[in-house]
Amino acid sequence: MRRLARSDDVAEGAAILVSIGEGVDTRNLIVLRQGGVAVAYLNACPHMGIMLDWVADRVTAPGPRWLRCTAHGALFRREDGVCVRGPCAGQKLMAVPVTESDGNIDLAEAI
Repeated sequence: MRRLARSDDVAEGAAILVSIGEGVDTRNLIVLRQGGVAVAYLNACPHMGIMLDWVADRVTAPGPRWLRCTAHGALFRREDGVCVRGPCAGQKLMAVPVTESDGNIDLAEAI
């Protein structure tokens, strides 16, 4: 398993950016905690494939339930990654399976 973050680094309602791999194999992830559960998504808006933090170099969220793509304003539910507003409405972020134990959030399988 590949460690993504320490559990303490991802507070309830927070989201952090994590890169894994190197070169062309680099994958950019958003790791967050929602309802006490660690969740991760590939950091790629389904609208154009660009990172959600493309403009701001951070994940923006208008409140504790949402993630926003800074390029075109698409709004995603944190709990399931579904786009509820914007050019990709109805599509969803690609979920990345994670596990949490012994104070760590780990990648559950290769992506």
